[in-house]
Amino acid sequence: MGLLSWLESTAYSDWILTSYTGWPLMLSAHAIGLAIIVGIVFSLNLRMLGLYSAIPFSAMCRFVSVAWIGLFINLFTGLSLFMTQATTYITSFPFLVKITFIILGCVNLHYTRKIIVREAEGWESLSRPAPLAVGLAASSFVFWTVAVVTGRLIAYL
Repeated sequence: MGLLSWLESTAYSDWILTSYTGWPLMLSAHAIGLAIIVGIVFSLNLRMLGLYSAIPFSAMCRFVSVAWIGLFINLFTGLSLFMTQATTYITSFPFLVKITFIILGCVNLHYTRKIIVREAEGWESLSRPAPLAVGLAASSFVFWTVAVVTGRLIAYL
């Protein structure tokens, strides 16, 4: 717990907690990063489930790099917010669930992009979504939804 206590005692952590702009700025940027990654991932998932079939998979894949930008925004802001109450968050069940499902969501997104690059041409010609696409999209919806919901619960539990 020494490292966690040190994180809480840094000037940066103190600025986030005590300034008029620190916490609102980090929380707002965190929400923007979340909107970017979850918005893009959910759009990609819907395409994999057969919606928006006029949009080629190759075009959807280009947005994945933007989703990673959202993730890096959230990594920075999330770590900044974590620093303010590190000793509390590290034992918070919703926080631990959130982090677990973010990792699962990121692994899923990485794997999904690789699969789409390999399978996109074949998937475009199918009249129904490929079972692999349905499985990847469904698991992605679960991973990111659980991450978002448990993220909100951190403030209340």
